[in-house]
Amino acid sequence: MKKLFLPVLLALSLCSCVGIESRISLGSDGSGTLLLDYRISQFLREGRGLPLPVSREDFQRAVQSAPGLRLSSLSQREDEQDLYIAAGISFQRVEDLNALGDQLGLGYTAQEDSHVFRQRVYRGQPPEGFSAESLKMIETFFQGYELSFVVSSPAPIRAHSLGELSEDKRSLSYKTTIPELLKHKEELTLEVIW
Repeated sequence: MKKLFLPVLLALSLCSCVGIESRISLGSDGSGTLLLDYRISQFLREGRGLPLPVSREDFQRAVQSAPGLRLSSLSQREDEQDLYIAAGISFQRVEDLNALGDQLGLGYTAQEDSHVFRQRVYRGQPPEGFSAESLKMIETFFQGYELSFVVSSPAPIRAHSLGELSEDKRSLSYKTTIPELLKHKEELTLEVIW
């Protein structure tokens, strides 16, 4: 059992969170707002090194460590199974959001006629990979947990690496599950160009 469980914990540390919805709205200068809505299993809450803040103190420390961040809203609730967190954060630079967790891997570059937003969705499998047994256990344990990313841009999106565009091409949505994500061997990055 221990041999099965260690890869599960490793997988969690590699894939952002357990269930998360991230909605980021960008301005042409790289500033904007981030709305995070996520849930973490009570089982994992007791662990260390979770990739995102799980308390008001965690958020306050993260915001204070990056001068361009401001926490505009935060609510928490929990039940027997999960901890639910909803946070609103405004930022002056996308990169400042990396203070929330090193798993985010957020970046923004702007040139004369091109703006590029990047967010690491998944770091990729460890060198030894995951066994079929481990993947089956992860699929059972994390059933119902989904990762959802929405990026809204100030101009029509011209290219993107993952997800689907809205009709007006100013918003991109990408959804996946933890088991689906863990099937990718290489790093998975969401890239949006407008």
